[in-house]
Amino acid sequence: MFNTNTTKRAFTLAEILITLAIIGVVAALTLPTLIQNHKKQEVSSKLQKIYSMMNQAILMSEIDNGPKESWTNCYEKAEDSSDNILNCRSYYEKYILPYIKYSKAVDFNSVGGYNIAIYLNDSTVLVGKNTSVGIDYFFFPQGKNFNAETFGKYNDDMELIREDSGIKYFPFRFAPGSEDPGDTFHRKTGFEPYKWGLTTVTKESLTSGEFACTQDNKLKGWCTALIQLNNWKIPDDYPFKL
Repeated sequence: MFNTNTTKRAFTLAEILITLAIIGVVAALTLPTLIQNHKKQEVSSKLQKIYSMMNQAILMSEIDNGPKESWTNCYEKAEDSSDNILNCRSYYEKYILPYIKYSKAVDFNSVGGYNIAIYLNDSTVLVGKNTSVGIDYFFFPQGKNFNAETFGKYNDDMELIREDSGIKYFPFRFAPGSEDPGDTFHRKTGFEPYKWGLTTVTKESLTSGEFACTQDNKLKGWCTALIQLNNWKIPDDYPFKL
């Protein structure tokens, strides 16, 4: 006959508590890394999306409005601040807004004058700042991070600082008709990561100089270009936590 008098061993409360404690420690160690990696992937995906979307919009606009190099920048014909706002708004209503999907576009003034905040349908925000030789764009992957009051400011030495550049928003530039020597990588191109002032695009050049993507730089203008250089992936040694 078979012996059916077997004893089944159960886990003790102490063993269960120890197991849960180990799981908790492992989760505490790995969860921040998983969250950060997810944020990096999300930002990378949205940067690629806005890059593709804006360049497609520019191509469609060229069909109706002629070569992008000939588009009139609003500041070329404006004489005072009120005309700047009127003419800049007209620029976007003619060349950009009809070719993208957005919910609203809001004019506002920040350091350097006129800006426009375009609220896209995917809850991102694209800010345009017109200059005399092109447009600087700033893309917010999380639209909730955009605040017109704190977008740009001066420090005590009256130097412009953009402390959230490369973290909460990412600079681009559109200056196809520019003859400015600093626009080597923007002349005759479309919507591109901000590369003003560069003569070469390497990791070394993007992490040194006036707009370097580094912790101690006040403007951090070349961070988007650094990500593009890495095939639109946030580098493992990226200097900021997103």
